[in-house]
Amino acid sequence: MPMEYIGFQGPRPATISSWLPTQNCNLSLRQQRLYPTEQLLTKEFPLETWCKSGATTEVLVNLIKTRIAKAIKRHHHIIIYLWSGTCDLTTKEGKYIKLKFHNNRAIKIIEDQYKRAISIIDSYQHAEIKFIDCPLISISNWNKSKGHKRPETYKVEDFLATKQIQELNGKIYELNRRLNKTSVKISKYFFRGRKRRKGQTRKSVNLSINNKDGIHPGRLLSLAITKNILLDTYTECFTIDQESEFIQIRVEQEELNSLF
Repeated sequence: MPMEYIGFQGPRPATISSWLPTQNCNLSLRQQRLYPTEQLLTKEFPLETWCKSGATTEVLVNLIKTRIAKAIKRHHHIIIYLWSGTCDLTTKEGKYIKLKFHNNRAIKIIEDQYKRAISIIDSYQHAEIKFIDCPLISISNWNKSKGHKRPETYKVEDFLATKQIQELNGKIYELNRRLNKTSVKISKYFFRGRKRRKGQTRKSVNLSINNKDGIHPGRLLSLAITKNILLDTYTECFTIDQESEFIQIRVEQEELNSLF
């Protein structure tokens, strides 16, 4: 993802004081390279990212375990944003992918790793964690982008993957609630409302929004996701001193919603 997506977000408002020391840092763990891998420890936006391409949740939790002590030493108090799940749900067949399980076995594996991550964090006084929900994926679009002759045969797997991800995200929201954390809901961008009779709204899934390859977000979606996460770090790491600044952040959130 281009550096300017983060670099041009602008400095934090002058009247917002740090909730923790100014070297406080948010750590975002991602399976895919949504952010640059180098540290972004600037005065305006203290952020450090740990990324591993193709990593399962277990691998990322192991990464937390090995790096957390030094991270706390560098920044005194940290908030970890753990973003995983996609690579736990699928498996490779050459250059193509398929669903790993047709039941909820993968969900249980991921949930167990999330609980393991919480257990690791609980042993450190100056660390917190929250979980970002899992975006929807299209196995058929991925295989199509890799030259599969009959990608439409994976449409059923798209449906099953969506069901599994919705189940996983429900688990994520519950874990965040127990941690007294709000949930960063990336999956919301994949749903669109359709008006029905009597004022009712029916949601439908839009897998084509991941227009790059069915897995990795394109330029516009990457921007929307990044802004969503950055806005959340404000609420986690800073104390709002004036109501007007709270409104200013909310306006930016509305800007995000207007992108789609």
